Amino acid sequence: MSTRFSRHVAGCAILAVGGLAAMQAAHALETGPIDARVVWQERSLSACRSEQSPTAPDVCLLRTMQRSGARPQAIAAAKMLVKANKAGFISAWRPLGKAALATVNYPFRANTNEGSLLIGSDGAAIDVDEDSVREEDRATPAWRAFAAAHPDSVPFALADFIGSTATADGGQSVLFSTPLITCHACAEDGALLVAYTIDKAGIVRERKLLTIK
Repeated sequence: MSTRFSRHVAGCAILAVGGLAAMQAAHALETGPIDARVVWQERSLSACRSEQSPTAPDVCLLRTMQRSGARPQAIAAAKMLVKANKAGFISAWRPLGKAALATVNYPFRANTNEGSLLIGSDGAAIDVDEDSVREEDRATPAWRAFAAAHPDSVPFALADFIGSTATADGGQSVLFSTPLITCHACAEDGALLVAYTIDKAGIVRERKLLTIK
C-alpha cells in the first residue's frame, strides 16, 4: 500500500492512502508541507496501552501527542496513519536527495512495531514492508526457484535499507533487503533484494525484485 504526502495543494498538503500503481487518494486530511517536522519523539504511552484507559488507543495517542507539544505536521501524519487503520507516528526521517525514508512506530501492535515509508517529492509514500512479495515477483525465475526449495518461507518485516546508487538519468535506485524465514525462531532461508527507482525530480517511479540472495 502507498500513502500520499502531497506537498502543496491550495496552500496546504494532503495526506492520503491509495494503491501504488494508481497513486490515488482514498483518505485525505490537510496539513502543512511534509518534511522532517513530521517526526515525534515518543513520550510515555503506557496509559494508552492500559485496559483501564478511558479512550481507544488511537485517540489516546493523538491526545498524548497534542499534550506533549508535538508539531502540527507530526499530529497530522499520525491522524493519517489512524485513518489507514495503522495507529502510529513517524519517529525518524532520513533524507534521500529529493525523496525521504520515514520510520513509523506502531506502539499498539503485538509484533512488528516499526515500519518504513519511502516518500517521493510528489508526496506518494510507499510502505516497503507491505505486500513484500507481489504477483509480478512470483512470476520471476528467482522466486520460483526459491519457492520450490523453501515452500513455507515467507517475508519477515522489517525490510533493511541497504543504500542507494545513482542512475544514468540523474535519479537514484534505493535498495531494501527483507529476510525470508519459515518461522520466527528459524534461521533465514534467504532475503529479497528490492530496488525502487526514483527519478531526478524525486518521484518514485518503479519497484523491482532484483534477486533473492
